[in-house]
Amino acid sequence: MSNYYTVCSERNQTDTLEAKSTFQKIGVLKVTENGGWFLHLYQQPETSFRIFPNTEEELPVIN
Repeated sequence: MSNYYTVCSERNQTDTLEAKSTFQKIGVLKVTENGGWFLHLYQQPETSFRIFPNTEEELPVIN
Protein backbone atom coordinates (compact mmCIF):
# COMPACT_ATOMS: atom_id res chain seq x y z
CA MET A 1 0.00 0.00 0.00
CA SER A 2 1.31 3.46 -0.90
CA ASN A 3 1.81 6.20 1.69
CA TYR A 4 0.67 9.76 1.01
CA TYR A 5 2.02 12.94 2.57
CA THR A 6 0.55 16.43 2.35
CA VAL A 7 2.80 19.15 0.89
CA CYS A 8 2.17 22.63 2.31
CA SER A 9 3.56 26.10 1.87
CA GLU A 10 4.09 28.21 4.99
CA ARG A 11 3.23 31.89 5.17
CA ASN A 12 4.25 34.04 8.11
CA GLN A 13 1.90 36.83 9.10
CA THR A 14 3.76 39.56 10.93
CA ASP A 15 1.29 42.41 10.43
CA THR A 16 -0.54 41.59 13.67
CA LEU A 17 0.65 41.89 17.27
CA GLU A 18 1.25 38.17 17.42
CA ALA A 19 3.22 36.44 14.65
CA LYS A 20 1.27 33.57 13.08
CA SER A 21 2.06 30.92 10.49
CA THR A 22 -0.55 29.59 8.11
CA PHE A 23 -0.16 26.53 5.94
CA GLN A 24 -1.78 26.04 2.55
CA LYS A 25 -2.01 22.58 0.97
CA ILE A 26 -0.21 22.74 -2.38
CA GLY A 27 0.23 19.08 -3.27
CA VAL A 28 0.75 15.45 -2.34
CA LEU A 29 3.85 13.28 -2.01
CA LYS A 30 3.27 9.59 -2.78
CA VAL A 31 5.70 6.89 -1.62
CA THR A 32 5.10 3.49 -3.25
CA GLU A 33 5.83 0.02 -1.87
CA ASN A 34 8.61 -0.37 -4.45
CA GLY A 35 10.42 2.69 -3.11
CA GLY A 36 9.24 5.22 -5.71
CA TRP A 37 8.60 8.83 -4.66
CA PHE A 38 6.19 10.98 -6.69
CA LEU A 39 5.31 14.62 -6.14
CA HIS A 40 2.05 16.08 -7.47
CA LEU A 41 1.72 19.86 -7.14
CA TYR A 42 -1.74 21.38 -7.60
CA GLN A 43 -0.39 24.41 -9.49
CA GLN A 44 1.11 21.99 -12.06
CA PRO A 45 -1.97 20.03 -13.28
CA GLU A 46 -1.41 16.79 -15.16
CA THR A 47 2.25 16.76 -14.02
CA SER A 48 3.87 14.34 -11.58
CA PHE A 49 7.48 14.68 -10.47
CA ARG A 50 9.68 11.69 -9.63
CA ILE A 51 12.10 12.17 -6.72
CA PHE A 52 15.50 10.45 -6.75
CA PRO A 53 18.17 10.23 -4.05
CA ASN A 54 21.07 12.63 -4.45
CA THR A 55 23.94 10.59 -5.95
CA GLU A 56 26.78 11.17 -8.38
CA GLU A 57 25.31 8.59 -10.77
CA GLU A 58 23.22 9.52 -13.80
CA LEU A 59 19.46 9.50 -13.33
CA PRO A 60 17.59 6.54 -14.82
CA VAL A 61 15.58 6.92 -18.00
CA ILE A 62 11.89 6.18 -17.46
CA ASN A 63 9.86 5.13 -20.50
